[in-house]
Amino acid sequence: MIQYTKNIPNKIDYFELLKTVNENVDVSELSSELDSTIACVSVYNGERLIGLGRVKKEGPYLCIEDLIVKLEEYEEEIKSNIIVYLFNQLNEMKNYDMTVRDCLNMKKSNEELMFTNQIENNESVSMNYIQQPTGFARA
Repeated sequence: MIQYTKNIPNKIDYFELLKTVNENVDVSELSSELDSTIACVSVYNGERLIGLGRVKKEGPYLCIEDLIVKLEEYEEEIKSNIIVYLFNQLNEMKNYDMTVRDCLNMKKSNEELMFTNQIENNESVSMNYIQQPTGFARA
């Protein structure tokens, strides 16, 4: 039975899951990675961790840091569920966590507004304005 929880997994389970997508995982950074987590959805099949989604703060942004699923036959469904649960968690957190509230209520700078207008008007846009996600992993 597949279960979704808000709990951050233990370091051993996290390490084993990361090894499925990256065999060169630096064990020394695992602790700080998990400690910097703002929101997390762990997916278990019985007692085995089969998926994970994590959000952490990078500057003024909230970024999905991990999105990993081991079960290929349910990969897309589980990834979609993880994202929905992460957004629900962040929406709940904004009521009591100022860090999350500030990131979600962040006003756009003039530069970002100009970028948005260019996209809406189908003008050419410099890729320098697009922040690439970090830590996104495919299972």
